Amino acid sequence: MAKPKEKDKREKLDLKKIKKILVNIKKELDEEAVSEEKLVAEHEDNTFADANDLATHDTDITNEMNVKKIKDAQYEDVLEALERIETEDFGVCEECGADIGSKRLEVYPTTKLCINCQEELEKVQKAKSLIANATKVE
Repeated sequence: MAKPKEKDKREKLDLKKIKKILVNIKKELDEEAVSEEKLVAEHEDNTFADANDLATHDTDITNEMNVKKIKDAQYEDVLEALERIETEDFGVCEECGADIGSKRLEVYPTTKLCINCQEELEKVQKAKSLIANATKVE
């Protein structure tokens, strides 16, 4: 009897459903990007009555740029997830090669890690943060 292929062992994913979720997220991010561009254009045309207005404007622009960076990263994650669906790499943990699980993917369709690897990553990040904060205090 032939041994089943690794792909055959994997949990059956509803890729159409997940792809639809990803496409909807991408569409929302596209729409938000257009409205943010209009907002930035409005800010560029302003003249400022005093230094406080200018400082507030600079803070607003900085905040908008930070939000844009986060949304750009989300957009890239969505594009990568859609690519993984096309190449049939979707649903496999990039760290250990295990099944990520359909429920996790439906909630967080851009994830690249299974729950165990994600927890390990978060432990490492927390430890690094604690060490960094401890060295700041000294």
